Amino acid sequence: MKKRSVKEYTLFVEAWIFLAVSRSLILFRPFRTLTPLLGKPINQEQAEQAIALPVADMDLLLLIQQAILRAGRRSPWRTMCFETALAAKMMLSIRNIKSVVFFGVKKQTNKEDTMKAHAWLICSQFTITGGANNSGYIIVGRFVK
Repeated sequence: MKKRSVKEYTLFVEAWIFLAVSRSLILFRPFRTLTPLLGKPINQEQAEQAIALPVADMDLLLLIQQAILRAGRRSPWRTMCFETALAAKMMLSIRNIKSVVFFGVKKQTNKEDTMKAHAWLICSQFTITGGANNSGYIIVGRFVK
């Protein structure tokens, strides 16, 4: 088993706390009150420009991604796409790193007249959360901060 660095453990604890905060906010606050945490709404062109901005420390993005995944697996509460995107957004925001949260919907193929929603976060062309499942979604919202 690989020995983790102090930075990895610190990011894990931070991710775990932000996932708890995210889950609480999603449970107890209406979506419109969460948008200031997500940033300002933008169009597709602005989103493409924002995610194209280079980040000095790509290793940090990977460590944050791993911390979110590990903390999510070890959380007793739900840590689905919206919770992970919001937690990662907060982790990046405190470091003044610009990122874009995307919200998408698609019609479920196995059920009639039902929609499936998904959220994912991209920073510097790197998908930090929700990347494995974001194909096929029609983007209905983008937020940058």
